Amino acid sequence: MFPEVPPDHPAAGAIVVAIAANMLGLNNAATPLGIKAMEELQALNPDKDAATNPMVTFLAMTTSGVQLIPATMIGVLAAAGSQLPTAIIAPSILATFVGTVAAVLAAKILQRLYPPPAAKALEVAE
Repeated sequence: MFPEVPPDHPAAGAIVVAIAANMLGLNNAATPLGIKAMEELQALNPDKDAATNPMVTFLAMTTSGVQLIPATMIGVLAAAGSQLPTAIIAPSILATFVGTVAAVLAAKILQRLYPPPAAKALEVAE
């Protein structure tokens, strides 16, 4: 997903932890972890005024709502007296999968249409 990020860079670990927190439904805990991941990705960014491809892909993944267990919604349904509050797990997993795939595909397609400014400068020079 993030070929531009070196595997031993702190950004790789920060990305994994932030996405794992999102998948577990820890929204309040995932926010500072996502900010930390973006800070680490910014450290790799040669142009501090523009987002890099890994930053855009990470943002697309986190905002797409990737979540395995919708604990908050299950709690709301249970509090409202639902007979089967966990019945939303399968549709929720399907919806989050489709949303995440669509977000990542959009990010990857747009990355090809809009190369980073450094890549544009190299193309013009050649």
